[in-house]
Amino acid sequence: MLNEHQYEQLLKPLNPNRVAKRSQAGRSLSYLEAWDVKAHLIRIFGFGGWSWDVLTADLAFESEKDGKWNVGYKVKGSLHIPSLGCSYTEASVGAATLPQRGEAHDMAVKTGESDALKRAAINLGTQFGLSLYDNGALKDVVGKTLDRDGQPANPVTDTSDAVEDTDGAEAWVMDMKTAIEGKDIDRLINMKQAMNTADANDWTFQGMTLAKWLDKAVAAVGKEK
Repeated sequence: MLNEHQYEQLLKPLNPNRVAKRSQAGRSLSYLEAWDVKAHLIRIFGFGGWSWDVLTADLAFESEKDGKWNVGYKVKGSLHIPSLGCSYTEASVGAATLPQRGEAHDMAVKTGESDALKRAAINLGTQFGLSLYDNGALKDVVGKTLDRDGQPANPVTDTSDAVEDTDGAEAWVMDMKTAIEGKDIDRLINMKQAMNTADANDWTFQGMTLAKWLDKAVAAVGKEK
């Protein structure tokens, strides 16, 4: 089961510094590198808190031309998160073209394994690249899950500096904190109207928009009533 800190981390926007880009078929693609996915699995679930098992690695093709070997492998693997009791299984075909036959086979397997791991990890949400499938978006695409018994993440805890803070956004969040402490739902409703007037809903503070901060503040006040 996820603790509160893990849950909040999984719902944060994706840090743009983690995103790599490459050109493919004339398009610019955004993606996470395999080492980054592994590092974030360790950060969230801990050392030994996850495992990746390669189930099969089957040769898909092999050819040699002009002194170079073109090799492809279909690799199938399973990502396990014991604390959640879940496994995600994905497959990918990795290819490599190199002068040395052995190195071509090795690189093709590694590429297939890395891509299969990344595909499995996106089942864990935005922090593992799910949002990037939405035209390279960094904003969290999950929002919330319904298995938390209505318990919102604390809207006044530290979140992330993944997105630069908007000038003036912190004052709004501090006002929300005051409203939460006073259980003042009317103040939050008035704040929503003021934010609409000021066009401030998309302002960000600690990696989250003011609209999302306000939603969590309203939920927190409603829970405490």
